[in-house]
Amino acid sequence: MFNTSISGIRGAQKYLDTTSNNIANANSYGFKKSRAEFADIYANSVFTSAKTATGMGVTTTTVAQQFTQGSLSGDTGNNLDMAISGNGFFVLANSENYETTSEVGDRSYTRNGAFELNKDGFIVTAMGDFLQGYDIDTEGNVTNLDIMSTHAIKIPSDTGAPKMSSKAELIANLPAKAESLGNFNSETATSPFSSLTSAMTKFDPKDSSTYTAATSQTIYDSLGGAHTLTYYFQKDHVNKSTVAAAANDGTALSTPDATIWNAVVYVDGQPVDIVDGQPFKPADPSSISGETLYGIQLAFSSSGKLVEEGGTVTGQIPATLYVTNISSADTTHQAPDGRTKYALSQAMGGGVDKTQDLNINLDLSQYGSSKFSVTNVSTDGYATGILENVEVDDNGIILAAYTNGRTQPISKVAMATFANPQGLIKIGDTQWKQSINSGDAAAAQANVGMAGAIKGANLELSNVELASELVDLLIAQRTYQANAQALQTQNTAMDSIMSIR
Repeated sequence: MFNTSISGIRGAQKYLDTTSNNIANANSYGFKKSRAEFADIYANSVFTSAKTATGMGVTTTTVAQQFTQGSLSGDTGNNLDMAISGNGFFVLANSENYETTSEVGDRSYTRNGAFELNKDGFIVTAMGDFLQGYDIDTEGNVTNLDIMSTHAIKIPSDTGAPKMSSKAELIANLPAKAESLGNFNSETATSPFSSLTSAMTKFDPKDSSTYTAATSQTIYDSLGGAHTLTYYFQKDHVNKSTVAAAANDGTALSTPDATIWNAVVYVDGQPVDIVDGQPFKPADPSSISGETLYGIQLAFSSSGKLVEEGGTVTGQIPATLYVTNISSADTTHQAPDGRTKYALSQAMGGGVDKTQDLNINLDLSQYGSSKFSVTNVSTDGYATGILENVEVDDNGIILAAYTNGRTQPISKVAMATFANPQGLIKIGDTQWKQSINSGDAAAAQANVGMAGAIKGANLELSNVELASELVDLLIAQRTYQANAQALQTQNTAMDSIMSIR
């Protein structure tokens, strides 16, 4: 008799304890509320009538965790804060060298994404546990999707390594109405593509009257040093009778009224030869010791497009800058006369990679304008960069941003899912461990499957609803009082029986 009321008091106390714990953690990031679940106690023997049997009280079957989604805090101002919008968990380990152990059961899991950096640059929780990540390639793809392959994520404190330029592009329009400087020797040349050592005799980079247009772009050496690559264009006129002659390969040009442009390149004010280029004599021989400078000769048809040797109309012409020879036997980077003085590395200065090549793509046109216009310049190189910022995208990729404008993926935040999250074992600090009931942790990625997305600079708030919890608190209190009253009533009845004489 008394046991029924006592079990009710115990159940009410469990209800009260569970509700109180929920309320206490209403402000705990990533906290998941619990719900006390009860069942009646019933016992009956073969000699007892089931019609008249009463229950024997109540028992607590489980305190079930409720993994419903909590609200997101909004921008916290800390890029290392992360919130999961979905069913996944962050993976934690208590050592930065955890990848060397095979005990996967030592990992823990959390929904609390309030992370920070420790003194060694690792991303950790407030309690010092290490956030785990996957190795990724340059495209951000995971190279090994397995819980055993995760490792502590370290934010690099060094500078971003530079990349020397290997490609450059110039998209521009040369002015068709520009005045011709008339350097082409039409009487002696058989083709606009023949070797014209007399061409460009008036060119002097210090005298703007000797060239039609110029533009520059920045390129980088192997040490991350920035250099100025300058293009000089000089308009030359080819008369109809001259261009009508056969090209070098014996093929007549399809557009006899083509216009010739001469082009040379300088790096940091120093001339640089073009591989298989056209030989030119500068106006000031003393500037390059009186030697020939190799540039490019461009022919434009009446359509404003480039004409390659042989008459093919094209829109682009590739070129390669010279590099310094290692030996005289290396003919790859030699000018036609064997000279290698005007090399890219020499113009860039000492200490740089002497084998650096720069492939230039000239996407040029010549349309009816009196002004030179540049649409785009680009290169694949970049300078040394200092770490400036770290952020996390929705796919869980941690990106390091450097002062040179580059972003580098560092790692991808490891996530895990479980077949039965309610079977996870609480270990405190808003963390859980897997159990037989939860099933093994399944490696997951953000935005793939059921894991959900990761929101950077956000935190998941507790899923506790205070209004509901306060109502449950009142119910638990009333239930406790009712069972206590039932116990007191039973005690009074027993006193009455005991007082019968």
